[in-house]
Amino acid sequence: MHWSLVLILAVQIPVGFWMVDLIEDSIASRVDDPWILRTANVHHTIGILVLILAFLRINWRLNNPTPELPASMAAYERYLARFTQGFFYFLMFFYPLTGWAVLSTSPDELPTLFFGWEIPRLVTAQSAGTTFASELFEELHLACWKVGGVLLLLHVSGAMWHQFIRRDNLLIRMWRGHG
Repeated sequence: MHWSLVLILAVQIPVGFWMVDLIEDSIASRVDDPWILRTANVHHTIGILVLILAFLRINWRLNNPTPELPASMAAYERYLARFTQGFFYFLMFFYPLTGWAVLSTSPDELPTLFFGWEIPRLVTAQSAGTTFASELFEELHLACWKVGGVLLLLHVSGAMWHQFIRRDNLLIRMWRGHG
């Protein structure tokens, strides 16, 4: 499931940036772009799929204990590994939920689409004339991207360090999904 999420996010993130660029260009040019709805549908669908996979992954983790980290790892390495893993689990839920909340509170009453079907709002729409909730959720969604990027860099750097500096085969363990 780890690598499934990696592949899904490798598509989701560029699609999200493309969608935002299309929206900003459409606003600037005041011309509707049919690609906005297409990219939004893909972005929303993938976001909901990430949320579904997060529930499946947490269920898997609750029923299958985390393999022990190698005894050769220092205490700070163990802490970083567990902290990173825990924060990734948090982001797997919080990131798509903030995106869904942005749409739910949008003053433009944008739909949240899952394979083209509109799904219910996550939170109630805000009162007319206010954008606070939508702006807050947009900022949180953007913060998830930034924090997630740093966390991903830390995660990949740690894996590469273990593989090529320490040579303890931790990357092989991650690839295979077991200890």
